[in-house]
Amino acid sequence: MRKTLATLALAAAPVLVLSACNGNAGGGSGVAALPNSGAPASQHSRFHHNDNGPQDLHAGGATFPAQAYNGASQPVGTYNHPQAPPASGSLFAHYGGVGTIYYCLTGSGFGRKEFTGQSITATQACAGLGDSPVGFGARQDPLDFVGSDVAMTEGSQTTPGDCCASYSYYAINRAATYGQPFEFPTLGGPIVFGYRPQDFPKVSIKLSTWTYCAIVNGTVNNWNDPAISADNGQSVTGGVSQTITFYYRSDGSGTTYNLTSHLYAACNPGSWPAPYNTYPYQGSGRDASFPYQATQNWPITTPSNFVGASGNPGVLAGIQSTPYGTGYVEGAYAKVANPKVSQALLQSGYNNQANEPYWVSATNKSAVSAALKHVTASAISYGTASDYPTTPGSLNSSTPWCQLFVPYSVFALPPAKTYPIVGVTYMLFYGNNQGVHLSDKTTLVNYIISKPAQNIIKSLEYAPLSSSIHGAVKAALTGTASQPSCLQ
Repeated sequence: MRKTLATLALAAAPVLVLSACNGNAGGGSGVAALPNSGAPASQHSRFHHNDNGPQDLHAGGATFPAQAYNGASQPVGTYNHPQAPPASGSLFAHYGGVGTIYYCLTGSGFGRKEFTGQSITATQACAGLGDSPVGFGARQDPLDFVGSDVAMTEGSQTTPGDCCASYSYYAINRAATYGQPFEFPTLGGPIVFGYRPQDFPKVSIKLSTWTYCAIVNGTVNNWNDPAISADNGQSVTGGVSQTITFYYRSDGSGTTYNLTSHLYAACNPGSWPAPYNTYPYQGSGRDASFPYQATQNWPITTPSNFVGASGNPGVLAGIQSTPYGTGYVEGAYAKVANPKVSQALLQSGYNNQANEPYWVSATNKSAVSAALKHVTASAISYGTASDYPTTPGSLNSSTPWCQLFVPYSVFALPPAKTYPIVGVTYMLFYGNNQGVHLSDKTTLVNYIISKPAQNIIKSLEYAPLSSSIHGAVKAALTGTASQPSCLQ
């Protein structure tokens, strides 16, 4: 890598610091694991540093939820060399199973390709945080499960999807042996625009909807832009020109998918309300529209001030190392970043009849939770695909009760005065596990929807999902006579 990832740490807490981005088996990328948040002493004996045998689980995928899943503790290398275990304060450290869970952060797209058998990379080495993914460092193929911020897609006969019709990658490579997939949402969280506080010592950055739409489409590329000055009531640079270096995800990313779902809904209002319909906002040569529908691959890469980086850790490292840099990253990463990363206040509607912007911080837990309040069991669309913004089509699964999908339209444009950009992430298991780690997988699913797990999620910059979602997951796991358990 051309830069070293800075340490992610909570102040005044013990951390496990991994080695720099060298791709060796002995360490990660300079990103520390989540500090100990009170794991019982009886669990400490399980926190070893390499695969201890066939009882251990290997997984990977989405980086968005990884601060909660394993403390972003990257198991660099392969199973037969030392690998970092989940951080002691994380969900995977506390889940209560026999085997240790090694979760390699690769991004959602890379994870789903492995899950569907489109790309067989499970046993190849897990790369360092921020490096382009290569594999998962697992003992065997397939992985035990995958994390993805993008639910499974339907595809077509000309463009194969993830699941489950005869022409899909999953049907071709996995279904006959491993059954139909079990997919369910696990948690939500905010997507933030991070920045270095030392670059703006006299102001906490505010970005109106128009302005962040214009930053991500390249219209606004300088911190001294009059729109940013209008948002903040002053020039945030003291009148000095400072180019915005904007970091986007270079990998196939569910964070990108969730963000572009929001941008497509928020940045194309038909007509901007006052004062955003005139200078210094919308006008001749100044357009904040974002015409791209939801996508895992960031659609705008040509502006000279745009820089790609792999994974949430890669974007975070770019922001930390670049004067006047910004980019989109899951809030939990910004919260624990060291060196510190601040999170811009974003507009969410108006404060009063005078049309003053209502500014919301991603650190406001109630505002983030309120943005996800419609993510309930009644919103689940069983057995359907994640194609957005079109009406979700059928996955053609023979067990549709096992694919619990919440359409992006439910949370892509949250209510006013809630945090405006949020995402939901999923776990994907095989329905037929051939007896491999079945007990631990069942224990994990039950733990993810438990109260102790919700307490860990709440302690980070994430939002637990509703109890009705947990009930729906439990029902799918338990099964009935007519709808057998989704995990066998």
